[in-house]
Amino acid sequence: MIELYKFGTVGRICDPSPFCVKTETYLRMAGLPYKSHSGPKYLRSSPKDKLPYIRDEGEIISDSTFILRHLEQKHNNILDGHLTAEQKAVAHGFMKMIDEELYWTMVYARWILDHNWVILRGMFFGSLPFPLKLFVPNMIRKNVEKGMKGHGIGRHSESEIEEIAAMDLQALSDFLGDKKYFFGDRVSTLDATAFGILSQMILSDTFTASTFDKARTYKNLVDFTNRIQDKYFADLT
Repeated sequence: MIELYKFGTVGRICDPSPFCVKTETYLRMAGLPYKSHSGPKYLRSSPKDKLPYIRDEGEIISDSTFILRHLEQKHNNILDGHLTAEQKAVAHGFMKMIDEELYWTMVYARWILDHNWVILRGMFFGSLPFPLKLFVPNMIRKNVEKGMKGHGIGRHSESEIEEIAAMDLQALSDFLGDKKYFFGDRVSTLDATAFGILSQMILSDTFTASTFDKARTYKNLVDFTNRIQDKYFADLT
């Protein structure tokens, strides 16, 4: 059986990481049996020092992109087998937009906006013993800021980052249109990937930001997110 290592459920969402959500959603969409292990402690055993990772028949695969690629190849394109080459190319482009750009706008909202940082600090670091809780959270926050500047998005203003998010959300909404899923009536890895980030923006009420408010203005994205939540995570709903 596949073993999934993630952070853990937060409210209605199976994980605070969109990459963990993406992976678990894929497993449920594909109907692949799995067992989950939750907790930040599993970062220490991850080969890339991040979650998620899976153990599949003794093989460890880290990073959601490589996990899904491994599962697709092993299980004969279980989710994307019905897509044409052109559709797969479109899906790849959208998934990179989500993972490499829209994701970072969420990171900015959570880690950099002060009112959200207070919440996140308590959520992730509240259990740290004294005196570690005095300096570890701010040290990690500074590392996140450094990573955002290295990526490039951290060099923009708050309004510019919100504009980037708005353009990405508009693109997702335009492509989804009035379809049930991004490529019609059957789910694909793009649906799992999109749900990973949209669940954080639309379903969660833990953090507040203009970007999240913007996401909720797209009725088709809200309906899409609720549709997947209700179908694949009814145990959390």
